[in-house]
Amino acid sequence: MGTLDLHMHSTASDGSLAPDALVRFARECGVRTMALTDHDTVAGVDLAQRTAQLEGLTFVTGIEISTIYAGKNIHVVGLGINPHDEELLAVTTTMCSERDRRAVLMAERFAELGIEGMFEEAMTFSARESNLSRLHFAKALMKRGIVKNQQEAFDKYLGEGKLAYVAAPWGSVADAVELIHKARGIAVLAHPGRYSFSADWQLDALVEGFAECGGDGIEVVSGSQSPSFTEKALQFARFYGLAISTGSDFHSEAGTRPVPGAQGELPSGLPTVMKMLGLESV
Repeated sequence: MGTLDLHMHSTASDGSLAPDALVRFARECGVRTMALTDHDTVAGVDLAQRTAQLEGLTFVTGIEISTIYAGKNIHVVGLGINPHDEELLAVTTTMCSERDRRAVLMAERFAELGIEGMFEEAMTFSARESNLSRLHFAKALMKRGIVKNQQEAFDKYLGEGKLAYVAAPWGSVADAVELIHKARGIAVLAHPGRYSFSADWQLDALVEGFAECGGDGIEVVSGSQSPSFTEKALQFARFYGLAISTGSDFHSEAGTRPVPGAQGELPSGLPTVMKMLGLESV
C-alpha cells in the first residue's frame, strides 16, 4: 500500500465519504500525504485540511477541473492551490451552477425515456444541493435496478453520446491550466490513460497541447487507468518535461477504483509534483 495519494473525492463532489471521514479513511489505508481533488469545487478542502492536521497527515490542497477537448471530457487536477482565490471561487461557483442546469436536462432526457423522477432520486445521493454529477444519476439507476453497476450506467445512459447524456459547457484545457496557475497551484493532467480517443495521435496531441499551454505534470499512476499505461505516461513525461504524479481517484469503497494509496507506487527517476510542491522529503 502506498503512502502518497494526490487524487481523491469526497461528498463535496461525487465521493461517498465526507471530507473529514475521507482523511481518516486514507490514514487507515496507510496514506501519509494526500490531496483532496473534488470536481470543480473546493468546498471540502478546509475541513479536510483541518482533519489532516489532527491526524498527522501532510495535506495538499486540490481540485479537479472539468474541461472539453475534441468533444471529450478531460480533467485537470490543480495541486497546492489557494482554495480561497477569488477567481477560482467565482469560476467554480459558475461551474456548479452549470452542472445543476445539466442535471435538470439529463432528468428530462430520462423522463423522455420513461424513467421519471431521476433528478430527485439522484439528489438523494448528493450531500450538497449543488454540483450534481453523472455519478449521482448512476447510483440512482442502480438503486432502481435499471442497471447493475456504474459502468453499465455510463455505457447505456450517461457516457458521451449515450441516451441521457448532456454535454456541459466546460472551458478548455488551457483555461483550466491558467485558472490553476492564478490560484498559485500546479496543473496536472489527470488519468490520461482513461480517455477514449478513436486514434492514438489524438491522445498525443492532448498531452502536447497541455504541455504547450503551461501544464506542469501528468498522472503516470492512477486508479482510473490500467497499470499497463504507466510506461506510456512516463514517455509523455520525459518527452514533454512534465512532473509525474499519482492518485487513486478514489470515490467510494463500493466503486471499482482502488482504496486510497493502493493505486501503485510512483516510479523513480523523474521529477515529481511533490518536488514542485516543495514536499519531496515528506
